[in-house]
Amino acid sequence: MLQVAEALHIKVNKVIDPKNNKSIEIAGSIEVKGIKGSDRRNYIVDLQGLVPRDANYLGDDAHTCLVRPELISLFQRAKAMDYASDRIKAFSQRLDEERLAAEPKPEEGKELTEEQKRDVQRRRQEDNLKKLKEVERLIKEATKYSFNVNVFKSNA
Repeated sequence: MLQVAEALHIKVNKVIDPKNNKSIEIAGSIEVKGIKGSDRRNYIVDLQGLVPRDANYLGDDAHTCLVRPELISLFQRAKAMDYASDRIKAFSQRLDEERLAAEPKPEEGKELTEEQKRDVQRRRQEDNLKKLKEVERLIKEATKYSFNVNVFKSNA
């Protein structure tokens, strides 16, 4: 269940087991039910509680108004891209300054040779690859948000 919670950006909650008064962690809603099948395997039923409720629709009559998992994933991705774009600017500027300092300058009244043009193009491609790798690293480093699926439940 922890893998499912991570994939769906669900917060892991602590609840008290009434049988022995011990605190246990559950990944998902307090309304999710588990059963043990006749084949001795465990099954989870009532999975609608694995996504958070829509805060625009509160009350018992709106218990099926849920936020779609796609929206949660898009939100997570957008926040990660915002984080990366804020931090990539300085990295990109530093790479551009280094490349411009290292690029050959044409002589007065002449153009760059074909070999120099190819070298400039190769360095620009290398810098673009470095920028892509840095963006990927920043996206992985970005804060991972998790949502509490129990927040608007009446019995939570």
